[in-house]
Amino acid sequence: MQYKYLTRELIEKGNVNITSPEMFEEARRYNIEAVRNYKKRYLIKIAFGLWIAAQVIYVLFCAFNSIEMQVSYDRATDTKVPVWRAALAAFGVLAYFGLMFWFAFHHGSRDKKVLFLASLPVIAFSLYFVGIPLGNYVIAYLYERSEDYFSKQLGYPSFPRIVTNAVFSSTDNLKDLSYDSIREKAQRDHPDRGDFLG
Repeated sequence: MQYKYLTRELIEKGNVNITSPEMFEEARRYNIEAVRNYKKRYLIKIAFGLWIAAQVIYVLFCAFNSIEMQVSYDRATDTKVPVWRAALAAFGVLAYFGLMFWFAFHHGSRDKKVLFLASLPVIAFSLYFVGIPLGNYVIAYLYERSEDYFSKQLGYPSFPRIVTNAVFSSTDNLKDLSYDSIREKAQRDHPDRGDFLG
C-alpha cells in the first residue's frame, strides 16, 4: 500500500501530528495494516520454528526406534548389521543434529540452501528421510518469499503502531510543557474562552 503522508521516519518516531482528515485516515489504515502484518509475520515465524523442532524430534524418535528394532531383529535372526552401515547411519544422524543445531538454532539461518545442505546427512541414516531436506528447502523458500513481501511494507520488521494526535502546541515533548505553552494553545484554539488563563 502506498502512503502519501506517512514515512519511515514518522513510523520510527512513533507518533504523528494530524493536520488533515486524509492524514488521519491514512494513519488509521496504517495501524490496521501494521497489526495484520505483525500477526501474520509472527505466525509464520512460529510455524517455521515448529517445522524445524518437529523434524528434529521426529528424526531423534526414528533413530532410537530403528536402533531398538534392529537390535531385536539381529537377536531373533542371529545376524549383525555391517559395521560400515552402522557407522554411516550414526554419522548421518550426528552430522544432521550438529549442522541443524549450528545453523538453524544457533545462527537462526532461514536460507533455503543452508537448511537443505544442513539436513542432507540424515539421508545416510535412511533414504526414508529424503523428504526432510526437500521439505526444508521448500519451507525456507516460502519463508524467504514471505519475508520479501513483508520487507516492502511500511513499518517492517516490527510494524509498530503509530500514535495520532492533533496537538498544535509549540512544545515538542512533555518536558517542554509549561504554563505559557498551555495558555498559548488555549488562546489559539479557543480565542474567546481563554481569558481564564489570563
